[in-house]
Amino acid sequence: MPGYPAVARAAGRRWLRLGSVSAIFVLALIAFGVSHRTSLAQTVVTLDKSQTYQTFRAWEATAVLLGTAQEHARRFELFDRLYQDAGVTRLRIGVFAGDENTTRSMERFLSGEIDMDGWRAQRFATVNDDDDPFHINPAGFDFYDLDWKIDNTVLPMLERARARGVRLELNLNYVAFTKQIVDGAYIHTNPEEYAEFILAAFLHLKQKYGLVPDYLEPLLEPDNSPHWDPVTLGRAVKAAMQRLDHAGFHPGLILPSVADASQALVWLDGIAQTPGALDGLSEISYHRYKGAKPRVLKAIAARAADLGVATGMLEYWFGKATHDLLFQDLTLANVSSWQPRAAFSFHRITDNGQLVLEDEIRLDRLYFVAIRPGDQRIGASSSNPSVLNPVAFRKPDGGISVVIETQGPASGIVSDLPEGDYLIETAIDGAGGSGPDSGHAGPEGTLAVVIPGPGVISIRPAE
Repeated sequence: MPGYPAVARAAGRRWLRLGSVSAIFVLALIAFGVSHRTSLAQTVVTLDKSQTYQTFRAWEATAVLLGTAQEHARRFELFDRLYQDAGVTRLRIGVFAGDENTTRSMERFLSGEIDMDGWRAQRFATVNDDDDPFHINPAGFDFYDLDWKIDNTVLPMLERARARGVRLELNLNYVAFTKQIVDGAYIHTNPEEYAEFILAAFLHLKQKYGLVPDYLEPLLEPDNSPHWDPVTLGRAVKAAMQRLDHAGFHPGLILPSVADASQALVWLDGIAQTPGALDGLSEISYHRYKGAKPRVLKAIAARAADLGVATGMLEYWFGKATHDLLFQDLTLANVSSWQPRAAFSFHRITDNGQLVLEDEIRLDRLYFVAIRPGDQRIGASSSNPSVLNPVAFRKPDGGISVVIETQGPASGIVSDLPEGDYLIETAIDGAGGSGPDSGHAGPEGTLAVVIPGPGVISIRPAE
């Protein structure tokens, strides 16, 4: 006898052709064997268009530096799938502090002249280009690692974005994990030397590639870089933004990108001690490796609201950025951008050569396809959040997407939807899921939903 998913999908397709919401309701009864009396107590998800929150900006990934040989060889296919399955709209591009140097460390590593340990020891160490921070000596900079990312990741992804009519935003991120420096100096805590470096990187990208970053993320995980403190970073940020402005560059500012989310506002307050350091602030950013408790997320959202800026969770790699945490970030921290992985790692290559979504991305994807840049979060509540816990976004054209978290087998009704056709898709923790299947909300604006296990239900307007 066929299993539940096949029977349910076949039954659902027969009923959906009739355009009947009540038919999907019957499907839920078939699936769970509940009585008519039980069905009357269905969980109801209610939308409130009068409540508005953040406008979503970007699903972000980090541009890959190297990756495995197999990943590099199949990078174009991986990038195509990155758009198809994850809908990435922003790339973070790291530029290493050690690019102000003449040691050619990455080039020597790739040629086999030095090993990985030798490269790690040099890639954040600096050698001043000259004694004048207001004069850029091009011979004193080696942007080999930056160029590698542009040539092998950024340009191919930009080409694919243009072919799809998608705008891919670029976020230039200064990286200085100075704990790795074994033998060498580090000069960029001098505000003007730091500003010179950032300007040199912007000029290099524009002159060589015609690229101008949309955002500047001044320092990756400053709480992991012992040379930096909040006040020092504030002085450097102000100097850099002034230098960029005078050169005609006006990127949005993303700060403070701490590894410990509970330190985000501590760093932001320290940066703000330098008058004008937050003038270009666009996004309060944090990572999830530590300290991302609900009260912390709410405090970040409140500070962003006070400043009139967005929030972003911009790193939680290695399979840790799960759908339940994404729900928290969207509803507690009010994030407008979110990054779960680097560009090569959304998929894995199986032993037989297939590209397969990583386990947590398979469920996260239902958020990615439903919530797109420009969508604004609206109110969404549930008569029983332990059964169906929703988040909803209104699109610029008035359409509405709803994503629902479930803790186990569940069914219910989503109300207050605009009349029209929808795609309904499910993904279950561990394995399984169905769709996208077609559904129709009539004049009453309701759709029935059902899922046979814990996971995610995604509802989005049919194109």
